[in-house]
Amino acid sequence: MITIDVLWATALGYLLGSIPIAWIVVKLWLKIDIRTVGSKNVGGRNVVRAFREQEKPKGLAYTVGIIEAILDMLKGFFAMWLAVWISYATAADGVVDPWVIAFAGPAAILGHNWPIWLWGPGGKGVASTLGSLAFFNPVFIPIWILAFFVFGSAIMYSSITYLVTFVVMGVILFFWTWIVSPMEMFLVPADTPELGLIAMVTMFAITLVVLSRQGENFRKIKNGEAKKMKLWKIFKGKADEALK
Repeated sequence: MITIDVLWATALGYLLGSIPIAWIVVKLWLKIDIRTVGSKNVGGRNVVRAFREQEKPKGLAYTVGIIEAILDMLKGFFAMWLAVWISYATAADGVVDPWVIAFAGPAAILGHNWPIWLWGPGGKGVASTLGSLAFFNPVFIPIWILAFFVFGSAIMYSSITYLVTFVVMGVILFFWTWIVSPMEMFLVPADTPELGLIAMVTMFAITLVVLSRQGENFRKIKNGEAKKMKLWKIFKGKADEALK
């Protein structure tokens, strides 16, 4: 049943996710539009490319790119946190509608991928999705990284690896109660009966949203134009080559 809490959560998540942090950073620092350089993607990896194209120091480029990615993660995290807090603050009986989580999270990724402020495509939603995972439990971040490395080593195409990893994480989230949860911090009791289902629905919905920005990558894979990841090169200090 659609409640007023769910409507508020969806609107809040979308508007927060729509803040184009990468676009703002590059515009203010480099005086250029990030959508005109590199992959034209409004995200952390393209921030690094933009700084490198402007011949900025490599260390500075990666530092700014990492900070931007963290801020994108926080968009996904706080969209869900604020939705829960608003549900609690406005409820007469102080009972949270836990389903606001399943609407605020995907809406934030939708806003990041298709920000209203830019009137067009934004980022790919990966960092913001990791922020949503951290909302459920920060332990899911290293689990996701491990899964991404395993699947990425076999699949080698980043777009397919992202989608497979997110789907698998959705299944893991369904059975997440065996991991100690910090959800009580967010006003949602960890023993809420449907919480596992909500977590899985949230991740599956986010996966569909992420898919909406992968069309070009799938076209490149089909035409044999896509570059394959070589994740093992990370251990040789060649992260640039590993994630191409």
